[in-house]
Amino acid sequence: MLYNLSFWFILFILYSILGYIVEIISVSIKSKKIVFNRGFLIGPYLPIYGVGCLIMVVFLARYRDDLLVLFIMSAFYCSVLEYVTSLLMEKIFKLRWWDYSQMKFNLNGRICLFNSVSFGLGGILVVRVIHPFLAWLVYLPSSTITIWVASILFVIFMLDVVESSYITTRLRINFNKYVHVDATAKIKKEVQNAIRKNTLLTSRLLRAFPTASYEANKKFKEFLELFDVTKREVRIQKLKAKIKEEKKKKGILK
Repeated sequence: MLYNLSFWFILFILYSILGYIVEIISVSIKSKKIVFNRGFLIGPYLPIYGVGCLIMVVFLARYRDDLLVLFIMSAFYCSVLEYVTSLLMEKIFKLRWWDYSQMKFNLNGRICLFNSVSFGLGGILVVRVIHPFLAWLVYLPSSTITIWVASILFVIFMLDVVESSYITTRLRINFNKYVHVDATAKIKKEVQNAIRKNTLLTSRLLRAFPTASYEANKKFKEFLELFDVTKREVRIQKLKAKIKEEKKKKGILK
């Protein structure tokens, strides 16, 4: 039982990492620049891809010889997964993480035809090519090693989930205090606090979802702009303070 759970969890992580790689390649091509920062979590993995791939290999393996059915079922299941994930994360964090409203044939901006077709093609690739190889790879080590590796990965993954959720919740609390209120100065102060407390992780999260928006607050874009501007201002202030300190030390030495 423990070995089986470990086996599937390692596969989940591997598929999540592959999804991360696919995502950064896709975004880098669209942005015409190298982009490494993607996803809700800090680590280089996207759980939605891990879940989607496991759904394919567990429930759709029976259709591996019928490419049309495999394509349709993969597109359907993964589109439903993406829609539900978007809906749940918005309900939990009050934040729309991605929006396909500008793309043709989208459904409430949560899913779109292009992604669904990509999921269908991905399903064929995963079920027929990738999964047999990865399953063989994970089977190679002894059961003891597999369980230990899975346990370590699980601890790292859960710590990542807790930390990322905390940062996101902090941002929501800080900003939502000023919903429907013209309080730019106060918001800016909250941004400064967020930067000082979670400079790397908070900015990483915001950069990872450049199209994120609060459904109930149209000022979220202003918040993002303030975040970038304030971050630069904080850096300038630190630089000025450092220069001033150096000059002071030189004055003392004289």
